Parts: sequence; C-alpha cells; structure tokens
Amino acid sequence: MPNNECVLIAGAGPVGMTTALALVKAGIPVKVFDTLAEIPADHRASTLHPSTLMLVEELGMTPELLRRGIESPLFQWRDRASDRIVAEFDYRDISDVLTYPYALQLEQHKTIEVARDIALTIDGFELHRERELTALTQDDDGVEITVEAPDGTKETHRGRFLVGADGGRSVVRKALDIDFPGFTWEERFIIVSTHYDFEEAAGYRYRNYVAHPEQWCAMIKVPGDDDEGIWRALFPAFDDAPDEHVLSDEWIQARFAECYPYDPPYELVHRNLYSVHQRVAETFAKGRVALAGDAAHVNNPLGGMGMNSGIHDGLNLAKKLEAAWHGGDHEALLARYDRQRRPMAEKYVQAQSIANKRLLEENDAEAREKRLKELAFTATDEKAKRDYLLRASLVQMVEEADAIE
Repeated sequence: MPNNECVLIAGAGPVGMTTALALVKAGIPVKVFDTLAEIPADHRASTLHPSTLMLVEELGMTPELLRRGIESPLFQWRDRASDRIVAEFDYRDISDVLTYPYALQLEQHKTIEVARDIALTIDGFELHRERELTALTQDDDGVEITVEAPDGTKETHRGRFLVGADGGRSVVRKALDIDFPGFTWEERFIIVSTHYDFEEAAGYRYRNYVAHPEQWCAMIKVPGDDDEGIWRALFPAFDDAPDEHVLSDEWIQARFAECYPYDPPYELVHRNLYSVHQRVAETFAKGRVALAGDAAHVNNPLGGMGMNSGIHDGLNLAKKLEAAWHGGDHEALLARYDRQRRPMAEKYVQAQSIANKRLLEENDAEAREKRLKELAFTATDEKAKRDYLLRASLVQMVEEADAIE
C-alpha cells in the first residue's frame, strides 16, 4: 500500500488486532507490527464480557467466538473462611439489555486468532511480525516509525495515524513521554491450570472469586488446547520467595490444599507467575498518536476487565480515526477519545478491579463481614443486583463513555 495511506498499529494482541479489523472493515488500510513471531498461547485474559460480545458482533467475530468459547451466565463470590457461597450473579437477570446474557470464557490467543483470520480476508490489512518499534516521529501530516527485524535490519513506515496497543511497557507511550502514574501490588499473582473438574466436585461456576483474610483465590474454566475443558486457579504470592520456589509443585500444591481441598494433589498443566500493576496514562492521545489497552491502562485481573476495556478502547478509537480519515478534525476527535475512555479506565476498570481485590483480601473481621453482607444483599435486592450487573458487564461503562461529548 502507498506509504502514509494507512493507519499504523503497534501491537498485535487482542486490542491491536480488533482495532485493525474495525479499521480495515471501514475501508481504511492498516499495517500492524508485533515483536513476536506468533500469537503467544500463554495464560493471559480469558473472559469476554457481554458488552464486548455485542461490540465485536459488527466485526463479524461473535459467531466464531461463541463456537469456540464456553458460555458462563453465572459467577460466584465465595468465602473460604466460612465455607459458604456469599453471592451468585446471573447475567440473564439483565437479558433485556444484553444480546448475549453471559460472559464467554475463551483464551486471549483464540480471540486474537478470530480477529486476525477475518482481517486476513480483507484487502488493505498487513501484519508484520518480528518487528520491534524503536523510534517514532510525527508531523502535521502523519507519523513515521522505525521497526527493527531480528537480524538488526531496520525499516521505516509512515501512516496518517499510529495506534499504540503495545502493552504495559509500551514503547509508543514512552516515546511520547506520557506519564504512567499508579502503583504495583506488593504480591505477585500466579495462574495454575488443571483438568480437575471443580464444578462436579464442589459446585463451582465457570467464574468464581474466593475470599479469605490470608489466602484468597479465584477459579475459572476455559476451553483448553483441545477444547477438553481446563480450570485455571489464581493465587497471590505474598512472600518474597524466589520465583522458582513459587513456581514449584510443592508451593502450588500447598495453595491448592488451602483453597481447594477437594482431591489434592492436582495434576498441574500450566503455571505462570507475574507482577501486577494499577496504572492509567496521563493522556490517551498526543498529536496523531493514540494509546489503547494496556498501553493506556493496566489493572489486576479480578473481574476480567483489562482485555475487555482495551477492546472497547480500540473500537471507540477506530470510529474516531475513521472520521478523521474522511476529513474530520483529528485533534478534536482524539481529544474526545481521551475524554471518553480515560475517565472510564479510572472510574470502572481501576476502581472496580481494586475493590474486587480489597473484598477478597479484607483481614479486619468486622469490616470483612460487613463487605460480605453488602455483597449478599446486592445479589438478592433487584435494583442493587441490576446496577451491579450493568457495571460488571461493562454495559454501563460503554453507555457512559459514548454519552461524553
């Protein structure tokens, strides 16, 4: 495609790929660049919320996502200390506003594959792998980037706009000198998977959050490599033990024995240890460059908001870039993107994911019981439950963002 007659996208994750698909379906050529040789099949995000399924429907993604994923209308909050189900929520209770009244459990790399496979059938889509963005400049007419191949050779590409969807360590954000204030949680998070069926053993739903003052945990089910069904457990690692110790069978089996003492030891299929951050960029746009997804905001995984809000960023941004492509004022359009999406990251994604974690780990007995009682009330009071589900599904966030001028 002619140089400059495209939108450049850094990052081929779920945000970059769905943004690219939205643009190319609108007739706008895109060039996507990613540092990796292929889509990583590691343990990352795995929940698509109802609002996200509705948004990507217009991209043609939803039928294939539904075919590959596990529908999960129900999710539970449990208290391990008292061994009780505190609250259970059902997305079908707000089916009047949801086309798909359930979350969809599907590994992140499969969501990327669905978007990529559709994009590859459309003229104007280019995907460049093993290309690391090393520099960018912009002027009144466009953005120029330099990318480096594994052999050290460098290429220059130019487009009208650049989307930085290149993750929490975003090179694009750093090149623009955009501050990324926030904090890093003291503990690390570890995700471990097993084939053991927790639904059959203990009545777990496909999404579960288990509170405890000393060792909280979470459990979800995803399709797995061969669609055989696999359960992912999330544990916090509070001490400063070396990564090798936390990743050891001994440490992991001890956490299972604490949180899920049904039939240990469990067969361990995968494990992944990582640090967790809560940060929001000071601006989501500068000049002809905009940030989306983890490049713009990062959060803990409790509630499954990171990938979903990132896809929402990208699709919102794609509409702004489409208008700019056809002659709209790009500065005004990208400023509106920032006004719509940055407050939502702070108000919904950050606030709710932090609140979810605080609820799970509360160690003051009186405060803990108060929070659990409030959650139980929310699940049984019709108005409170509806408000909660509108927030949890991110429907309210989408509607509120779209209303901002």
